[in-house]
Amino acid sequence: MRNDSIERSVNDSMLTIADSILQMIEQSKQKSLDRKSQSPMNQEKKSMKQDSTSWSTKEKTEAEYELYYAMIKERHPQLFEIKGDSIETFPVDKEKSVFFILKDKDTYFGVYKQESKEAHIVTPVFPTKEDLLQKTLGTSQFEKFRIHSFFLAEDGKAFSLHDNKQLRLNLAKSYKTLTTYENIEQARSSVVKEELKNDPKLRKQSLRRALEEHFIPSDLLGKTVTIQNISNDDQGTRLSFVENQKERDVWLPDIAEKWIERVRDNPGMKVMFDEVIMDSRSIAEGFLAFYGMEIKKESQARQHDFEVISNQDGSYIGKLSGNGKVKKVSPYFSEKEAEKQLGNLNTHIQLEKQKERQEKEVETDIQFKEIGKKTKEETY
Repeated sequence: MRNDSIERSVNDSMLTIADSILQMIEQSKQKSLDRKSQSPMNQEKKSMKQDSTSWSTKEKTEAEYELYYAMIKERHPQLFEIKGDSIETFPVDKEKSVFFILKDKDTYFGVYKQESKEAHIVTPVFPTKEDLLQKTLGTSQFEKFRIHSFFLAEDGKAFSLHDNKQLRLNLAKSYKTLTTYENIEQARSSVVKEELKNDPKLRKQSLRRALEEHFIPSDLLGKTVTIQNISNDDQGTRLSFVENQKERDVWLPDIAEKWIERVRDNPGMKVMFDEVIMDSRSIAEGFLAFYGMEIKKESQARQHDFEVISNQDGSYIGKLSGNGKVKKVSPYFSEKEAEKQLGNLNTHIQLEKQKERQEKEVETDIQFKEIGKKTKEETY
């Protein structure tokens, strides 16, 4: 496990990580500048789009972990010698990375596993699971919801491991949360909204409404058009193009001048119509406004299905409402048993719905005989 000599070695090595990241950033900048100075305009814009002149926070965070992982892999192989039984698992980045707690005899320690990498120890040993969580994350109160791990602080706020991945550097850096939610309800709502954002039906609906605001035909969504000409007039930017061998004109508000120049330099350019309209700031803003409203409306109005929610007390079946609150509808089970009970519940609900549909069909299929007429058998 970790000891003072390992910690000093790790900390000393981590001092060079920031310098290494800065060097990699400068190299990235120089490569980008070299390409831009030697390429024609269209290649230059492509290069600018693909190679940012500076790294994002996410890229820096991943680079820091890559260097840290390589360092401990070489200098501290004992951190990869893992023994014990897993007693609790916390998803960090859905199926791609996970933090889990192992018990070896009478001690508990934390391990981190990222996709395509070996699992490695990230905490010292502790006498209990609760002590490990409290000393490492500042709280032993947690909730696992839809492959997300949330931890509840004393002030009522919540934070997720997904947004605070520095846990994997815990041997060298003390854990400090960077991103928090006001409460667990807001945390749950954020997960639901993120799932809605990935809903293609919702995206298309919101974009269609944004187009209607500017009287732009929405039948071109998802289609490839060949742009022939572009010009400015009183109605905005006039775009002439060919779609399915038919010539059409549309007017778009405030298209960027650089984009207009690109089209003029490339007559007959084939592009997705969706990409064209999103280059208009007004349409993009309208899309985001409608999109945000639709997400809020759906997440607040929708009554979600039953699902398994886990916390420090166990796992239970809950019913989630649009505002992020959960109604507990079962006692606590083990996580495996809760999943089994949820399966039984969903099967029961489906059978009841099927039975209800069949009863309605029987009611509508009743045939009435005409009054006043009798069959031959009825006359006897």
